[in-house]
Amino acid sequence: MTLREIFIQELMALLAAAPLFPAQVERSLSVAFSREESPVLVIHRGDEGVDGDLADEVIRECQILVSVITRSDVPDQQADSVMEVAHPLLMSYKADALLGIWEEGTKAPMFANTDGQACMLTTQYRVQYRTDRLSLSA
Repeated sequence: MTLREIFIQELMALLAAAPLFPAQVERSLSVAFSREESPVLVIHRGDEGVDGDLADEVIRECQILVSVITRSDVPDQQADSVMEVAHPLLMSYKADALLGIWEEGTKAPMFANTDGQACMLTTQYRVQYRTDRLSLSA
């Protein structure tokens, strides 16, 4: 398993284990969209780049996207409430090989064309980590 996938799995476990976390936690957007339950928080990947090359090691930066899918009369407000709880947990995450995590911003809410009560709000995080230059794992 790659380090970026390990980070995602551990972040999912961290949120799911938080007492009274206000959303279900998923890895797949398609699973979240097919559910009737609301809200659902999905952790998925964005882009990745190589920031530096240090002989046998590289520093990688991977975008981790956290999308909250809600269905309500004020879905963007409900998504914001979920992120209010999730954000400090995500920012406090620590792992071997992880050099840092920071927030890059939040995209504008996307509302479903057929159902104005469905919304997706995505916050972008960037993780920086170190690997062997020939490997994506620890």
